[in-house]
Amino acid sequence: MDPVEFVAVVMTLVGIVLTIKERISCWPVAIVGILAYLVVFVRARLYADAALQPIYVVQNLYGWWYWAHGGERGQGQAPIVVLPLRSRLAWLAGTAVTSLVVGAALARWTNAAAPYADAALSTTSLVANWLLARKVLENWWLWIAVNVGYVILFWKKHLLLSAGLYAVLLALAAAGLIEWQRSRARQREAYSLGLSIP
Repeated sequence: MDPVEFVAVVMTLVGIVLTIKERISCWPVAIVGILAYLVVFVRARLYADAALQPIYVVQNLYGWWYWAHGGERGQGQAPIVVLPLRSRLAWLAGTAVTSLVVGAALARWTNAAAPYADAALSTTSLVANWLLARKVLENWWLWIAVNVGYVILFWKKHLLLSAGLYAVLLALAAAGLIEWQRSRARQREAYSLGLSIP
């Protein structure tokens, strides 16, 4: 067992559990997992995933700040929000186009093991992580899709521990969606009653 992959798996799992519970400590924990995965992906020649890790670090620093400062309203806990239909469609279209462009570039100019799958999963992960940093509920739907894809990709690359991790993350993403839907309902009820969100 690769000790770096082990650290990546454990810190990612802990970070996701903390995220589901809306704990701000999810961000520094996740950063440790991200840095460990940078090493894992470079070794596995999954270059789009490797290139994504520094971006994740920046996103996680932003998410840490955003959650700590109460989101756009700047007070208390940042609320969970839902995208309007038009924004959902724009994010999906942008993600699809970017995935195709990055996949074509990886196929042409690198020896990437799975250029289009790597690009699609990496791009979608980047979008999902950005939406997570902004506490957008739809991030969980994207993580569900991404986790299915990563289980398949990692299994084929013989990264069995990581494949197992992403199977667990799939279940956690579903749990996160359910928990955030409940939390959002509680937040809306508190807002309608004129109460502050703790």
